[in-house]
Amino acid sequence: MLACSPISDRIMADYPVRKDPRKVITVVAIVVILIVAAYAIVTWWKPRFVVYTYSSFLDWGDEGADIVLERAFAPFEEQYGVDVDIKVLNSDANGIISKLIAESSNPIADVVIGIDNILILQEAARNVLEPYVSPNLNLINNSFVDALDPDHYLTPFDFGLVTLIYSTNSINTTTYPQLGNLTFEDLAETELASALVTENPHFSSPGLAFLLSQIAVYEEILHEDWTIWWDSIKNDIDVQEGWTEAWFAWSNDPTKHLMVSYGTDPAYSSSQLGGAEPDTQVAPFYYNNEPWAWMQVEGVGLVKNGPNPELGRAFIDYCLNETVQMEIPLNQWMFPVRTDLALPSVYQYAIHPDEINILNDLLNPTVISANLTIWLERWDETRTP
Repeated sequence: MLACSPISDRIMADYPVRKDPRKVITVVAIVVILIVAAYAIVTWWKPRFVVYTYSSFLDWGDEGADIVLERAFAPFEEQYGVDVDIKVLNSDANGIISKLIAESSNPIADVVIGIDNILILQEAARNVLEPYVSPNLNLINNSFVDALDPDHYLTPFDFGLVTLIYSTNSINTTTYPQLGNLTFEDLAETELASALVTENPHFSSPGLAFLLSQIAVYEEILHEDWTIWWDSIKNDIDVQEGWTEAWFAWSNDPTKHLMVSYGTDPAYSSSQLGGAEPDTQVAPFYYNNEPWAWMQVEGVGLVKNGPNPELGRAFIDYCLNETVQMEIPLNQWMFPVRTDLALPSVYQYAIHPDEINILNDLLNPTVISANLTIWLERWDETRTP
């Protein structure tokens, strides 16, 4: 073997050591992956914005809730670079409040949609919300603010009139003339009482509105003890947990002809019949020769100590724009609070606020707030056999 010369040794020492190409390729690949991943995170990752609402929110249209929600809120996502996560809870508004209370030490939701003008009177609801005065309130009639919450824990979103509905396929004003001039006294008759489905006022907004309607009539018009009526019908009336359960019972049980629901239901019925005359009618209560119904106003509220309070305020502002409000009539089957927007033609069959006396005017919020817990306890007593 030939020995290397000193010159060869010096040349080899000056030469760089050859690196393993496989290791070089691996390092380069890792760097590229990290750069691409970082770019993807920056480009595609968006903060999550969480909205709590009830199970039927914007879910009564022909297209389905997913399409409607995307159309309504995608512009907000694009404008603010967020993913709006509409958490549809299998609950009515009461259940939403309970969930917010349970999470109050570490809130998940940013805003909530669906708490109404009765529930907001309860301290539990106010404890989980933050007041906010939207600059877009100038787009709506201030009467909705007064009816919902003058303290601005909620901003008006939609409204409807709670009344009785019936199917003309099973009963009508010919077979039951009292439907055209209905009173609670008529409804106490066994034949009608056993045909009525309502909702539990502890769990359901329309159920609570019906209870307060009956209290308003008896206490402020008839000047009688309101519990007498409930005592008289407790063995006949069908009380379901919520509106969805009541609708199912009313729709599927041939013995159930009347339901506590909304004055827009005939409009919905007409839409299902291609715009023809609806097979659902309303039966408001008549006293002093005037029709009466309860007005429910639903709101959108900022969750107290929510993750994204500034975005929450922007979202509340956004809910009053035309993009969102125009989705309400045919998907929520409530009236939008933007009264400057044209309503679909089927709304000619709905009862409108200017056609009826509002029972809320007989029970001011202070009275309701002071007595609601007692009234619910007394209602429970009337349900006891």
